[in-house]
Amino acid sequence: MVGVVQQLDEVVTPALVVERNRLLQNIEEMAERARSLGVALRPHAKTHKSPAIAALQRDRGAIGLTVATITEAEGFAAEGVDDLVLTAPPVGGWRLKRLLALARQVRLRVAVDSLEVVAALEQACRDHGVGYLWEIDCGVGRFGTVPGEVTAEHIAKAVDVATDASFDGVLTFGGHAYAATTREEIVAAAQDEHDAITQTVSALADRGIEANVRSIGSTPTSRFIQDAGGVTEIRPGNYVFYDATQVAIGVVPIERCALSVLATVTSRPAPDRLILDSGSKALAAERLTGLTSGFGVVEDHPELRVERLYEEQAIVYTDEPSDIPVGTRVRVIPNHACAAANLHSRMLVVDDGTVVDVWPVATREWREIESERRPAWSTR
Repeated sequence: MVGVVQQLDEVVTPALVVERNRLLQNIEEMAERARSLGVALRPHAKTHKSPAIAALQRDRGAIGLTVATITEAEGFAAEGVDDLVLTAPPVGGWRLKRLLALARQVRLRVAVDSLEVVAALEQACRDHGVGYLWEIDCGVGRFGTVPGEVTAEHIAKAVDVATDASFDGVLTFGGHAYAATTREEIVAAAQDEHDAITQTVSALADRGIEANVRSIGSTPTSRFIQDAGGVTEIRPGNYVFYDATQVAIGVVPIERCALSVLATVTSRPAPDRLILDSGSKALAAERLTGLTSGFGVVEDHPELRVERLYEEQAIVYTDEPSDIPVGTRVRVIPNHACAAANLHSRMLVVDDGTVVDVWPVATREWREIESERRPAWSTR
């Protein structure tokens, strides 16, 4: 949305705010990180769900995007992104139907971790092939099979039974880095990612199978990986914004957080308690690590703690009596930027206290984006 100029103190609250200069710094730094590691950058767009931010990432060297849902894939394809990886197995006829429609327009790979999904892809892809990446569990305990021989055996069986669905490589996600309490533990999680990939690739090579794509992910591990040998790409997502969790586990200082929720102090019912108009529907009631105190950090007010969230209110405490008056506006850095962004329909892009642009948080919905019409949020 071009030509938007508005002072931040005029904005209706709660509102999702992005500091433009911090955002650009974060994007440029991770692009340089990928270059220094000698790997490609395929950022996870579930964090921002924004065509505008995706364009900034691609302008700075991202080879494509990672997405979490079919709707995200459809939305970014409609905006001209032609190289996508979908990280959730496409289970269900409705997903396969939409996936195949997309595969006719863009280069699309999907993550799988079972022969059942490969068989479904093979059956559905007879007219148009789709590539798949086999997911390895490097310690998260979510998607993926055990690294090394176990995964290699699964892939060998998949390659034997599927000819239209092509095996393109392997991926893993070191999400257990978010449980880290020290930088050394983040480095160890990054090593887990690397080892899961290299052990599996070696076991595949023994079977004469090549994994062209060898992909790892997560913002903390991408920043602290020591050895990227054998890896072809990284898939960080949160880095565009960062958040209170990244600060708590030592990834970045709070000054690097680009996303916050603008809120108004609507009540001061006690000397040690304030109420903000940014509840769980604006901040997201998430605590990803025990190192965070409450449900976000009030920027420029380290004495304040967001201890409780109701749907529309945040209850903030302070150890000393507060003289912050009712009507004051504050900015809360959420614990989880990805979840907070998903709660808002738009983000206000701010430069030096002035709203200079408004970007839609475009791919939040689960519905199908109908191919015969342009999405309502399209910028094209």
